[in-house]
Amino acid sequence: MIRSFFQGLTLRGKLTFLITLTSCFVLCLTILAAMFFQWGRLREELLEEALTLSYEIKDDCAKGLRDHDLESLKRVLAIVPLRKNFTAAAVFDENQQLLASIADSPEVELPVLAGREYGYSFGPAYFDMVEPIRFDGKVLGFLALRAGMLRIHATMWHYVIIGGGAFVVYSLIALLVARFLQRLISDRVLTLAEAMDQVAVDKDYSRRVSKRANDEIGRLFDGFNRMLGEIEKRETELRDSESRLDFLAHHDHLTQLPNRRLLQARLEHALARCNRTQSRLALLFIDLDRFKNINDSLGHDSGDKVLRHVANCLKSQIRESDTLARNGGDEFVILVEQFKKNDDLRRFVQKLLRELAKPLDDEGQLLHVTATIGISLFPDDGEDPGTLMRAADAAMYRAKYDGRNRFQFFSPEMNSHSRECLLMENHLRKALERDEFHLVYQPQYHLNSGRLIGFEALLRWDNAELGRVSPADFIPLAEEIGMIVPIGDWILVTACQMIKSLQDTWKIPLRIAVNLSPRQFRDDSLVGSVARALYRSGLAPGSLELEITEGTVMDDVGDAISKMEQFKKMGVHLAIDDFGTGYSSLGYLKKFPISRLKIDQSFVRDLEQSSSDAAIINSIIALGRTMNLEVIAEGIEHAEQFAFLKEEGCHFGQGFLMGRPLAEEDLQKNVDLSLLLASSNEAMTGHFH
Repeated sequence: MIRSFFQGLTLRGKLTFLITLTSCFVLCLTILAAMFFQWGRLREELLEEALTLSYEIKDDCAKGLRDHDLESLKRVLAIVPLRKNFTAAAVFDENQQLLASIADSPEVELPVLAGREYGYSFGPAYFDMVEPIRFDGKVLGFLALRAGMLRIHATMWHYVIIGGGAFVVYSLIALLVARFLQRLISDRVLTLAEAMDQVAVDKDYSRRVSKRANDEIGRLFDGFNRMLGEIEKRETELRDSESRLDFLAHHDHLTQLPNRRLLQARLEHALARCNRTQSRLALLFIDLDRFKNINDSLGHDSGDKVLRHVANCLKSQIRESDTLARNGGDEFVILVEQFKKNDDLRRFVQKLLRELAKPLDDEGQLLHVTATIGISLFPDDGEDPGTLMRAADAAMYRAKYDGRNRFQFFSPEMNSHSRECLLMENHLRKALERDEFHLVYQPQYHLNSGRLIGFEALLRWDNAELGRVSPADFIPLAEEIGMIVPIGDWILVTACQMIKSLQDTWKIPLRIAVNLSPRQFRDDSLVGSVARALYRSGLAPGSLELEITEGTVMDDVGDAISKMEQFKKMGVHLAIDDFGTGYSSLGYLKKFPISRLKIDQSFVRDLEQSSSDAAIINSIIALGRTMNLEVIAEGIEHAEQFAFLKEEGCHFGQGFLMGRPLAEEDLQKNVDLSLLLASSNEAMTGHFH
């Protein structure tokens, strides 16, 4: 209970209670010590008086005992009651028989000897002392004296009353002093507590408290001030970090322009403002032309420099009221408000294109950067951010289709193309599970002997609603949305199973060529997918050839070489597809563990009319011969093309002249089995003619 009472007190109450209690406790101890000391002193005085009295009358008592004079003893004892405090006295013979006694009143009891040793004793009401009476060294009897304790008790009660009064007075004084003293501590602590409460409410960490003393509480004040200083420092750092994080969250780290998230927020605010003021708004979607070529040929550092240059160039042309943002990659968006006429906007966009077309000096090399711009208008082309962005994007793609380095306003007809793309995407995502894909196989022949060496697997898609969809339309879309990886895995398994079946039926070695898309080649699971396809089909690795485009392997040369080395260890062949159409470094090309170069059909198609195409084909064949690589040409449709390629030393070929792509069930019916093991050049040439 005392503990709960103490815990319930305030700091001031606790300090006052402790100081007062301590002072009163010390006073009580002092009073008790003084009373104890006085009690002992009074007893000693009484003892001294008794000893003095006994010395005065013992000789007279000895004479009375010697003479057996009782009257003399009574006369001697008569002086005892006359002394202060003493109330009775008695004389006993040596046998402790009472001979004479006296008392100051009848009520006073006489001291009793009855076997007592001589000496003294203090009782509650009386003090008794017994002294032997001697004469010539012989004990003749005993003298007993009795004194009352009333005087001592009265004196002690007097001290108790005085001490009690002093305690009450002192307690009041101690309480007042304690209340004063506790303020020296509690006021400062309360000041600190109030400062803490104020800081907690105001969040003002620059506040400081004055300590006013170098004691422990002063150290507490110093600690509080240091703590506020650290918190203020951390708060400043936190605010700076939050500002930095907020900036990073809403701005592009490379160009420092607003990013897609901030653009979305500003576009929503701008649309709300336009609705209130009944004003117009334009959204410019800017995409750099052939920016990937800069990254591929000059590296990403040069690409980053181009992006910063474009950002600065665009920033210098817009007004403060406009918003320029980087939408991602090489895409920028400008939000133009408060324009009056479309002609004003058209002149502004033309100026942007002129500024962007100015060459950029990259360490002595001039880079020419152009852009294509799509424009959507509020409220003509949409009334919400998503619709306006899609409209501007559609307009930009239409401008690219028309020739790049130009701009295009959105028109409703563009939506139909966008809807077609969206419809195709929806069907494409379900095509694999609906078993809508199938493969056709174009035969590949040895040009000199006419021997069938294998097939190239080509993907086809037949959809119930869309019909036969061209690979040129759906394969880039599958690459874009990520469906090309599962589709590519399906192609690998299906093609390997088909060629294994033909090998078992025809009993001849045949090779199957499978194209790998850039995204599929970059996928980390590709090596495992190829291994699984070979295992499930039972096909020997040497019967599988993977075709990779130049651009695919040049995107990340280190990773490409690593994957290609793994395929080489497996025994899988590698070919560079569409060779001559991309950018390849011969320094890298000789490091690639490839076995075949494939001449793109664009060179074969115009072979008869273009001497430059013939020269390119000659160069590729010569390069293959020098690097000990096989060379295969695609797109052979005329006998003249066949003859030229054969004459120049091209090893293999494929095309409509030699055989159209066929489904698996049509292969045995349409492939001339007599030519499978053909060795006669004349027979082969005549057959193709």
